[in-house]
Amino acid sequence: MNWNLSRGSKLSANFLLACVMGYIIPVYFAPPMETLLLIPRERHLFYVLCYAISFIVFGEMFGISDRRILKLSFRHLFLYLLSAGFASVLLLLVVWFFEYNFIGRRAILKIIFFTGFTSYCFAFVFSQLAQRYKSKIVLSVTEEKKQQIKNSLAANNDAFEWIEENQSNSSLEEVCENQKVDLLVVDEKQKNGELDILSILQGGTRIISLIDFWERYLERIPPEEVDQSWLARVDLRMKNPFVHCMKRMTDLTIAIFGLLLFSPVLLVALLAIGFESGFPLFFIQKRTGYLGKTYSMIKLRTMRQDAEGEGAQWAQKEDARITFFGKFLRNWRIDEIPQFWNIIKGEMSVVGPRPERPEFLDKLCKEVPHWNSRHLLKPGLTGWAQIRFSYASDVNESKEKLAFDLYYLKNASMVLDIEIILSTLRSISK
Repeated sequence: MNWNLSRGSKLSANFLLACVMGYIIPVYFAPPMETLLLIPRERHLFYVLCYAISFIVFGEMFGISDRRILKLSFRHLFLYLLSAGFASVLLLLVVWFFEYNFIGRRAILKIIFFTGFTSYCFAFVFSQLAQRYKSKIVLSVTEEKKQQIKNSLAANNDAFEWIEENQSNSSLEEVCENQKVDLLVVDEKQKNGELDILSILQGGTRIISLIDFWERYLERIPPEEVDQSWLARVDLRMKNPFVHCMKRMTDLTIAIFGLLLFSPVLLVALLAIGFESGFPLFFIQKRTGYLGKTYSMIKLRTMRQDAEGEGAQWAQKEDARITFFGKFLRNWRIDEIPQFWNIIKGEMSVVGPRPERPEFLDKLCKEVPHWNSRHLLKPGLTGWAQIRFSYASDVNESKEKLAFDLYYLKNASMVLDIEIILSTLRSISK
């Protein structure tokens, strides 16, 4: 049994616990004159829902629901309490706005502590169960792919016990039955015609394809596992007229609000760039966007003026061409602010695969399978690959980056977009 909870299970549990604490503490563990005790139950329930949703949002920003976290420490307890604290501040403001009165200090402190502590304890118990009762998995794939999976799961390997499929010349069916295997991973590209799937399922072992295992447990899809039939089954839900309209309205709202909110920061950054290295202040570069169309992406200039005197070059994580102030702009993503204009023009989206330069496109299309599939969606200011992977400085790293883009291509939704945006905020604060 897999005790390592999914993200959805963690979110549901945290939401429920926040609702319970937000309701019972003011009713049963607060002074008689507590504000939430004196108001009608309907309004109290509304405030509880606001608090629970806020706890989920701030928790996502601080990463408390990340499935990759298996071993919890006191640092994670602090993050749970911090998420509850920020949610409580919002709860205070909402209650004051409607009731013209504040929640009592004792009540709000109890809500913060018990929400954070009980949510942490819930996650801690299941993390201990996941490490003690590991899921038994058989990888019926090549040795190379086995090693690739184990290396990718290195940070979360304590949740799994790997069972070898060839034990004392036993058949795969016998291994699954004798070892009480929880999950059998098979490669659809290999011949599995002789596999008695029915008997394996009757023995209590789940069967999953290799590509589905990558998607579900590692949240990426290696491009070498993708074929034309897989691409044909991709459900581009973002192409649904209603969803497409909602995404476009969300993009416009965030882009306009972002430009207005960060205009003072943008002005200071422009002055600093001009003072340090002169003009031009902006850096306009051709990028490949939706359906392979080229557009001009605008950023703040963070490199020396002669950065590409020898032609187009891959960006490096510690690039020597970056100016002193440019490094600060990149770390805080301030150089990306002008791309809100690209979003307003409809050339980009807030969330999507990061656009690549046309100079590298031919090479990438030849050496990385299905690279052009990224162009089925609008390029984004941020994306799944950006929060899960760093800069791609060569073809091999671009291949790793594409694995995350393929996951987003398969699972693109407004919910995933919100998760990516909140995770981006977390990565900026690091």
